[in-house]
Amino acid sequence: MEDRRRYLWLKLLTILGPTLFVAGAESFRLAYLRHHFSPPVVSAIAVATTLVAAVVFSWYVFRAVERVETERREYKEALLSLKERERIAREMHDGVAQNLAVLKLETYKLKGMAETGDVPLAGELDVIDKLINQTYLEVRQTLYDLRVSQRLEEGFWPTVEQQVSEFQRQTGVAVGLTLPDPPEEPWSQLASVQILRIIQEALTNVRKHSAARRVDIACARRGHLMELTIRDDGCGFSTSPDGTPSGHYGLQVMLERAETIGGRLRVESEPGEGTTVVLSIPVEGR
Repeated sequence: MEDRRRYLWLKLLTILGPTLFVAGAESFRLAYLRHHFSPPVVSAIAVATTLVAAVVFSWYVFRAVERVETERREYKEALLSLKERERIAREMHDGVAQNLAVLKLETYKLKGMAETGDVPLAGELDVIDKLINQTYLEVRQTLYDLRVSQRLEEGFWPTVEQQVSEFQRQTGVAVGLTLPDPPEEPWSQLASVQILRIIQEALTNVRKHSAARRVDIACARRGHLMELTIRDDGCGFSTSPDGTPSGHYGLQVMLERAETIGGRLRVESEPGEGTTVVLSIPVEGR
């Protein structure tokens, strides 16, 4: 609501400001200047005043627009940061917290078996070992995802290659990575962070839900767009007819991240047919 009022004020100022200035300047010229100065001097004063006024007016309007856009961008970044924390909290609850609850139950059962003298503990120990390994991998992957954006100083695509390598090592899922030719990064640093987070979220969904054996990541220029495609051969799921994610929290966060950089996210999936995520990012021509 506040942004709408600001834009309305800027619109009125842009429309009425020059008109009122010209009307006032013309009235001042007719009422005062032409009676005290010669026509060449009046013309020179009019030209100089118009130039100065135009520069000041344009500077003020652009500064106001930049200030509004900066506040909007900071608000969206803060909102995404909060949602990132919420996502991590949700993952910790769905993964780590539940695993710890099961571990507590299994430990209680082992304690009871030890007190009663029951010998067959191998099955219970296998369950505990599996849960510990799973919890360890989830915590380690979460920490790695949080740290990896700090490595963007090395370049966007080298960071993506490190992310893919770590994902393959931890999950055993094969990943094919096709870089644009040439491997350009025609977007801002903010966009690099958001695109990297989208890739991380897509790989997290593969690891936790798709049961895929292979993932292919490809990026190529399509006219004024850069298209990033992430395709897996997993179990898939049902999507909305227009290709926008619905009912999936992680996919919704990916959609919002794409919108913050002016991009568009499309999800194609069917049960048993895998999932394809397509991110289209507008870029300037050379």
